[in-house]
Amino acid sequence: MPTILDIARVSGVSKSTVSRVLNHHPHVSEDSRRKVEEAIKELSYVRNLRGVQLRLQRNHTIGIVVPLLDHPYFSRLAGILTKTCRDAGYKMVIHQTFFSQDAESEIYDALIHKEVDALILTHSTFAEDEIKSRVQDQIVVVCNEQFDGAHFDTVGVDEEEATFIATDHLLHQGAFPLIFCGDDMDSPLQQKRWEGFKRAHAHHGLECADTCCHNKVITIEDGVALGEERFLTASPPKGIVAGSDFVAAGLLAAANAVGLSVPEDVKIIGFDDHPICLTTSPTLSSISYALDEIALDLMGRLTQRLQGKNPEPLLIKRKPWLVRRGSS
Repeated sequence: MPTILDIARVSGVSKSTVSRVLNHHPHVSEDSRRKVEEAIKELSYVRNLRGVQLRLQRNHTIGIVVPLLDHPYFSRLAGILTKTCRDAGYKMVIHQTFFSQDAESEIYDALIHKEVDALILTHSTFAEDEIKSRVQDQIVVVCNEQFDGAHFDTVGVDEEEATFIATDHLLHQGAFPLIFCGDDMDSPLQQKRWEGFKRAHAHHGLECADTCCHNKVITIEDGVALGEERFLTASPPKGIVAGSDFVAAGLLAAANAVGLSVPEDVKIIGFDDHPICLTTSPTLSSISYALDEIALDLMGRLTQRLQGKNPEPLLIKRKPWLVRRGSS
């Protein structure tokens, strides 16, 4: 009996595209739709309606969407969300997108097909309107991605304010020029952080060029590599707002390796207030926020929707704060 994989092979399109055609999804090109329909006819494919009916039932499973599970912030967040959902009586499935829109689209297809009851979205490269058009009336809640709450309950940190606080602190200390490190500048969250960085410069009457922004700086190794590159230039940065504490730790290691003193020669601030901040020398300053409270707020909204309630989407922004340590 032919399967969706057989249709994908014969038609030359992806499995997710075949699924979208079978489910009459609007986001399919006419050429791809024609190829899939021809393959269905050639293979005499008949859909398993029993399987479709089973997928329409609730299975008490929630999907958590993260870009990378080995990223310290997302692994910690996934752990907190998993415990919160388990305490509420739900099973969890973790989906990694690896910053790929194709992978993210397949996860939305899984929601449409009822493989999970709902999704908790912690990162996206799509705009909120685009996601809504893909998931239609299925349940999605958003954790710490910077949407405006037009379509989905969104709970998180005021990321623009967080970066403003960090940048303002460095500039008050006389650290200039500064650089900013982001993991994926296509995401709404990183754009908000970048806006906060620029706003702090404007507040101090200082220029902030696009060259201050460094993209795809994700791991400790990325921090080391960026530090080795920038610290040896003719005009090295005097301060850095790192996208995570692990990137900050890598930058600190690079500064030590080239003979720079932290915080005298360069000041560094990380994000997330991870315990690694206490293990470095000097200890790392970091932006902190109440992640446990964010998870509880989110689960409260998700539970309401899973119970069939349909309140207006809610936007909750928790206030961040700076934990000042030895690096600044």
